[in-house]
Amino acid sequence: MNRGRKNIALLIGFMFVLLHSAQSQVDSITYYANLLTSVNENVKLTALKKLVETKDPKAFPLLGAINEKRLFIFDNKLATTGEKVTEDKDIFVIYSLYPENKPLLDQTQQKITKGPSDLKEIVFGRADRLIISPLFPFLNLTSPEKEKRKLSYSQFQNQTDKTNLAMLKQAITLEKDEEVLRTGKESVYSIQLNTAKSTSEGKLYVDSLFDNWGTNTANFLVEFSEKTSNSDLKAYAAEKGKTLHTRHQITEYIQTFFSGISLGSIMVLIALGLGIVYGLAGVINMAHGEFMMIGAYTTFCMQTLFIGLLGIKSDLFFWISLPLSFIVAGIFGFIIERLIVRHLYSRPLESLLATWGVSLVLVQLARTIFGDLTAVKTPSVLSGGWEAIPHLVLPYNRLFIIGLTLITLAGVYYMLFKSRTGLKIRAVTQNRNMSSCLGVETRKVDALTFFIGSGLAGMAGCAITLIGNVVPDMGQTYIVDSFLVVVSGGVGKLAGTIFSGLSIGILTKALELPFEAVFGKVFILAMIILFLQFKPKGLFPDKGRSAED
Repeated sequence: MNRGRKNIALLIGFMFVLLHSAQSQVDSITYYANLLTSVNENVKLTALKKLVETKDPKAFPLLGAINEKRLFIFDNKLATTGEKVTEDKDIFVIYSLYPENKPLLDQTQQKITKGPSDLKEIVFGRADRLIISPLFPFLNLTSPEKEKRKLSYSQFQNQTDKTNLAMLKQAITLEKDEEVLRTGKESVYSIQLNTAKSTSEGKLYVDSLFDNWGTNTANFLVEFSEKTSNSDLKAYAAEKGKTLHTRHQITEYIQTFFSGISLGSIMVLIALGLGIVYGLAGVINMAHGEFMMIGAYTTFCMQTLFIGLLGIKSDLFFWISLPLSFIVAGIFGFIIERLIVRHLYSRPLESLLATWGVSLVLVQLARTIFGDLTAVKTPSVLSGGWEAIPHLVLPYNRLFIIGLTLITLAGVYYMLFKSRTGLKIRAVTQNRNMSSCLGVETRKVDALTFFIGSGLAGMAGCAITLIGNVVPDMGQTYIVDSFLVVVSGGVGKLAGTIFSGLSIGILTKALELPFEAVFGKVFILAMIILFLQFKPKGLFPDKGRSAED
């Protein structure tokens, strides 16, 4: 009987040991993490020592928060502060620490933001924090900030021993970002290659590095081939490194082409309205860039209204701003046309001076109302980018601008060539007097065209808030480029504006690689001047009797 009880007790004890070993580290981290909130300093210190002893990357967010004195209690959870969300106040995104290191969300699935004064801090003394020092190089492996994680993994790439290999492998299992994961694997494979004991094993890790294709893989393979004494491995690593260098160059060319298309799309979007107005009225509108600025500030005002006043923390403000910026800028253009520009048609010099004065007034008005620098929050759906292939990331905001330009071009084409309004605009552009004799109210057409042209610039300003700050003189940055697009493409020619805008954008980005941006701009200007010597009326000049007038 006693022997049976002993056997049962042994069996229960054995099962308990198995269960405990199966749950081991996860339970221990949970247990010791909860003890960090204790009011007993000895208990807190013991819990901290135990967490350091686990050397488990799941505990690194907790240890990192303690080391940076950013460990708090929020809503009965261990939390820390992440990225700052405002420039003038200390307001941060709140992150949970365990079991997952991620932003905390409210009932509307928006990130919770608080200031440190709204949180209860868990304090550790300097001597206590020094307990974490052996793990200092590893804490950023689980940082909420992507760049910190990449940099942390990169520091292990040239190691020639396997001391940290197990910890790195464990940290990689927690990584979800593809780019950081690639960097982490690059570090692991590089350590394994440096410590390989045979040629076959070394080639295996060279292949792993090649297939992973991290940021520094090409340089690492070339450097490894130079220092290794294994002749077979030297040649193999050098060949793979050279292949990756070639891939990098091709990727850079594709990235440059995409950047050029993106810049060209912006130029086309701005130059569309300018080309229509210039072709219709012969007015050199130096205030056209300020209509773009008005569209950008309209977007900023909508952001302030929705987020600042109404407390609606969503991307709705931007999508409403797109049509609204067109309307607001169009109204400004309509008013300026009625008051000033209508008296200066077909008088280029006078119109240039008058609209330049209008430009200065609008810039100073914006500076007085809004100050020198403001910014618009990028909608969450347009943040980040699409990684088409490794090391080729196409930003969503740039893709959106390209898409918006295509949609706008389709709309302008339909308006000009498929509608009665477009027929009138083209008629007045080609022969104002004859159109007037045929019953076309040229003054109404002028006002409508100026409204549409200014509205297109305003919509371009809304789009540009995705890639830059909003400043009073932002329009002056693009006005010269816009005139270059219009003149080189052919005045009032839609096809010419598209072709010229995209060509200038691609050439600008291509010349920025071998030269600096300023010298690249000089080369572009020189090329356009030379081009106009042979084609003074642009790529698509008017044909027929109207072209001879």
